[in-house]
Amino acid sequence: MKKVVTGLGLLLAVAPAAYAQQDSGLYMGGRIGPSFLEDSCVTDTDCGDSELGAGIITGYDFNNWFALEGTYDYLGRFDTAFDQSGTTFGASGDLTALTLAPKFSYHFKPDTALYGKLGAAMWDFNSNAGDRDDVSLMGALGVDHQATEKLNVRLEYQHINDMDDGYFSSVDNNFVTVGMTYHFGRTDNQPMPEPMVEEPVMAEPEPVQEPEPVAEPQSIVLSEAGETEMFGFDKASLSEQAIASLQPLVDRLLKYDEATATIVGHTDSQGPAAYNQTLSEERAQVVADVFLDAGIAAERLTVMGKGESAPTASNDTADGRAKNRRVEVTSPEFVYVEMN
Repeated sequence: MKKVVTGLGLLLAVAPAAYAQQDSGLYMGGRIGPSFLEDSCVTDTDCGDSELGAGIITGYDFNNWFALEGTYDYLGRFDTAFDQSGTTFGASGDLTALTLAPKFSYHFKPDTALYGKLGAAMWDFNSNAGDRDDVSLMGALGVDHQATEKLNVRLEYQHINDMDDGYFSSVDNNFVTVGMTYHFGRTDNQPMPEPMVEEPVMAEPEPVQEPEPVAEPQSIVLSEAGETEMFGFDKASLSEQAIASLQPLVDRLLKYDEATATIVGHTDSQGPAAYNQTLSEERAQVVADVFLDAGIAAERLTVMGKGESAPTASNDTADGRAKNRRVEVTSPEFVYVEMN
């Protein structure tokens, strides 16, 4: 057994170690090594034996850590002594086994894994005294190494427990093998370096963004309380002075496509509320027409009337009523793109 282990160690040493196992698919291969049959005699005679065995491996990798594997092994030609009706008989024959088990792998290196199997072995002892077969528990441990793009090499210890069927009495088989498998479904053949400790990467500071230019909000209130003539009592027409006072906001919307305006008409409380509501809407639309006539799209204007519902002063005095007869025009702030 020492020669087997030494031989696999040399093979692992000279094989390339720059591959990362990326298994998924069918694999097949073979193995060879010493096979030991323990307690094959019912007498005091020590007839435990060792032979050279060999086998065929086939399996399917579902991923890097789980596979389903089967083997067919010739475990050697052995001599046994068994008791039948108080008489000891000897038999000499060939021992074979068909095994099936799940295979679980742990990759302690990118290209090398420890694995274990636990399943069933259907064995057959074909001897000069007759043919006997049965099913026993099988377990195995091993190491699997990816040597090339498609080839793996392995070292495995397999144990078949308690083969007992008349010719044997609680006989165990130990099988130590070196093997090689060819992986048809391996798709990732890119070399991978040995794992190393990565140094922490310092995050680069995010670039400081320059603040975007913002146009401050701007508003104009046209009312009868100011010096600028706007609307007379019960009127919706706009004076020339009022049109001129709107020009700064008109220029703002003409200069910046992002700019918008909200135009809200108000009245005093004289007269019916429904009438005042309609009058406030008409006055707001008259102001909006100044912007429309300047070429500003209607989608950029919000036009509404609030009638007498939002006074800013008392309607009990003439001065208060004059302040309430007004149109408020507001252009909110916005972010604009500076053109070089």
